[in-house]
Amino acid sequence: MTNKTTWKSFAYPVATALALAALYFPLSNFCEKRTDTFTIGAISSNRPFDPAWQTHPLSSDEKSEMDLALSQKYRYFGKGGQCYAFFSEDGKYVIKFFKQKCYKIPLWHHFIPIPFVFDRYKEKKRLKRLDKIQRDFFSYKVAFEDLQDITGLLYVHLNQTQDLKRSVAIIDLLNIEHRLDLDKFDFILQRRADMIYPTLARLIEEKDDDHSKQIIDQVVELIVYRCKKGYEDWDPNVRTNCGLLNDRVIKIDVGRFIANENMKSKEMCRSELVRITTPFKEWLKNKDPDLAAYCDEAVAKANATL
Repeated sequence: MTNKTTWKSFAYPVATALALAALYFPLSNFCEKRTDTFTIGAISSNRPFDPAWQTHPLSSDEKSEMDLALSQKYRYFGKGGQCYAFFSEDGKYVIKFFKQKCYKIPLWHHFIPIPFVFDRYKEKKRLKRLDKIQRDFFSYKVAFEDLQDITGLLYVHLNQTQDLKRSVAIIDLLNIEHRLDLDKFDFILQRRADMIYPTLARLIEEKDDDHSKQIIDQVVELIVYRCKKGYEDWDPNVRTNCGLLNDRVIKIDVGRFIANENMKSKEMCRSELVRITTPFKEWLKNKDPDLAAYCDEAVAKANATL
């Protein structure tokens, strides 16, 4: 075989591979943008059953509400750091599916050999993923079983099961409908709440001070309630993570609760009140200084009753 023939036999496959790669990556990026990275694969997992993530059975009323919630279609709304969210047709519920890449050990950890000097790095990455699922799933379970009054959660499903026997239709950004067997997916089902800041802005515009003050009081009460239950919140932003459900303030992002008995102390609770309400109060100052002053009063009143 001549050198020229040998070169061609090598060059053609390489050129083909490079051409395919040049097509694949732009196409992949285009598809991800069009779907906001959501795919069925992105929410699928094959983790073994873990009894630690089982939750208590639903009451008959909760089962009835869950049947009602899942009897309708859900349309894609958006994504956060942990989940893809879909809103129900009647606007009363949101179903959130977890981004499984946050928890999966990358395939290269299993199949691609790497120099032993990187073993420590690989093990650190593996343990980080395992730690994340422990922290996140603990928070979701706690939010459902111990903090349900302030989270609006209707159901939490953290294991693959066989007895749920329910499905739901979801519609993605490309307007493609998918029917999901919910036994096979991790998800949370939550009553949908209105965001606090837009609601308060409207009430301030309407000069509805009584209703506005009621919301401020409930923000403060939510913080105190969570502290007294012995939980820390690593993402307590009122603007993005709290909402109003039937005129009641709830926590809508429930993936950052950490057990911390110290939160029950007066000192820690007072510190939390200051930390969380300070940016909230700054926003109120720009909208209505009198309501900002009322927020200070609400915090002082809460501190006095601890």
